[in-house]
Amino acid sequence: MLVRTSTIESVPQDEVTVSTYRFAELGPIHIGEVDFSGELRLETEDVGTGFYVHVPITGRFASRHRGVDLTVSRLGSALYHPGGGAVSARWPAGYRGLCVRIDMPAVETMLARLVGDRTSRRVSFDPVMNYADGFGRNWAELLVSVNRQIAAPGSLLSQPLVAGPLADSIVNGFLLAATHSHPEVLGAPVTRARPVSVRTAIDIIESDPQAPLTLSLLADRCGVGPRALQKAFQAHLEMSPMEYVRDVRLRRAHEELRVADPATDSVAAVARRWGFAHLGRFAAAHEAKFGQKPLHTLRG
Repeated sequence: MLVRTSTIESVPQDEVTVSTYRFAELGPIHIGEVDFSGELRLETEDVGTGFYVHVPITGRFASRHRGVDLTVSRLGSALYHPGGGAVSARWPAGYRGLCVRIDMPAVETMLARLVGDRTSRRVSFDPVMNYADGFGRNWAELLVSVNRQIAAPGSLLSQPLVAGPLADSIVNGFLLAATHSHPEVLGAPVTRARPVSVRTAIDIIESDPQAPLTLSLLADRCGVGPRALQKAFQAHLEMSPMEYVRDVRLRRAHEELRVADPATDSVAAVARRWGFAHLGRFAAAHEAKFGQKPLHTLRG
């Protein structure tokens, strides 16, 4: 995992000072630092496919999302939920803060690990995060510290051995800090580490689930026999490697349906792209996992 950074500067004609947006990516996490020289207003129909939160460093701003009006400050922030509808916000001149996006598949995968199974329904978050105390405050402080490290030359975060575990910690912290539909995360026991073969197979599957994966191919790339990999998956995930492949493909197909245009795309086309040849079985599996028919997801 590599950290990618970039800085965008803009000088409006009627402004003298510079507005800066510096951002970095740690795997599924995007951390951006913004500094506004003038007032900025934003209105959008949805935030896309990831969860967004803001961590103010200097100043505060007005936000509306999912029917909640909020003044975002160092005490609390709006949690912008993918598929949660319209977002409007107004930042005053002089505002400086962090904007953080976490990809939904990373959140769902980490949640499944924490609660010990593959959750059958999408996690639902409260629209407000508390930064005043507890895990929320700890998580905000962690993000500020990470952002400081990203800006430093020769940072340890350029090393995959550091960036990878840190990205996992940020996602775990998000699940502990936010209020959501799976409160059992707080009491989840620490499970024993999975064997290297399972972790390797998961990385292969998650990185390219559209590849023509088979049990034999996965076992060969993991350096073990097919039966050994099968037993390891059953012991640690209570599913076979190919069931995990199907689960990941179903999740990615669902994500594509959520952002697809029903005027130009169809459930059948999305299902085929993710390897589901039988439309009826795909629809049944989608409804069982996400609680709605794929056509409703496409139109919703």
